[in-house]
Amino acid sequence: MLTIRWLCSAFVLAAALVPSVQAQSCEGGAYLNPQLFRGEAALRSALGQQEIRDFVGGTGLPITPVYAIKRVDDITASGRAPYCWAYANTVVGLLSGYKLVVVNNEVIQPAVFAITAVPPGARRDAGPVELKSLPAADQKVILDRMQRSKCFGTADGVESAIVRAEGLCGSLEYVAPQAAIGQQGLIAKAAFEWEDQTWTGIATRETMALATDLKGLAGRFENVHLARLVVIPTKGSSLGFGLYVHSSVPEATVKKAVAAFQGLTSPSKPLAVALDLGPKFSFITPSADQVEKLRTTIGIR
Repeated sequence: MLTIRWLCSAFVLAAALVPSVQAQSCEGGAYLNPQLFRGEAALRSALGQQEIRDFVGGTGLPITPVYAIKRVDDITASGRAPYCWAYANTVVGLLSGYKLVVVNNEVIQPAVFAITAVPPGARRDAGPVELKSLPAADQKVILDRMQRSKCFGTADGVESAIVRAEGLCGSLEYVAPQAAIGQQGLIAKAAFEWEDQTWTGIATRETMALATDLKGLAGRFENVHLARLVVIPTKGSSLGFGLYVHSSVPEATVKKAVAAFQGLTSPSKPLAVALDLGPKFSFITPSADQVEKLRTTIGIR
């Protein structure tokens, strides 16, 4: 009789403990807002967070709560239950240790926007030129010099990670993403620190670099407005934002979430902005080889 009572008590205790353990396995999700990296206003970032909450809420993944994050440390910090999922770029996502289950297949091509020497007959605030458009000798000089120069990049940004992995700059100073500043803040820092003998640059997307100039920016030296701006693309590229899930999320839930992302064909403009979708987006489930290539490209050993 005592044995039966003991077994019954043990069974009741175990049954009481199981839900508690499962409830603490993970909670809510993490959202790395791409609008924050672009330096858009805080209000737009808040709208993006609501869009991601509404969309993910239909996938079966928990949305209570959804945390706004800026860096991988926000995911990996201990002392609380882990997030069940994270919608993030490849740097934050892959460094988190979570599993990448679906990713936007659009290619992100980083580049260094380099503020170089003042050439003879320079025109004030001229637009940038592509490195490949210059004579081979000039290309070599610029590449060699930039490998001894200082660049600025967004902390935990894809562009910063790839530029650093390829050693295109002598040093890379990270700047935390911040609402209403973004890439323009990096350019302002680079312009201010430039000197005739001290070139500077930023890590950014190639498309953005090609559309950038120094008009309206203050430098310690007025000659910065005469400096030749050169866009140096990286050899490697990355895919876009993706969904990363914690190991405790049930496989059935993961499959439903993947299907929801892959079934997204005509998102509203606010949702497209929140998910960082371009005109040719498509969500794919990457192979193990693709994930490993992404890890190598962004410098994860």
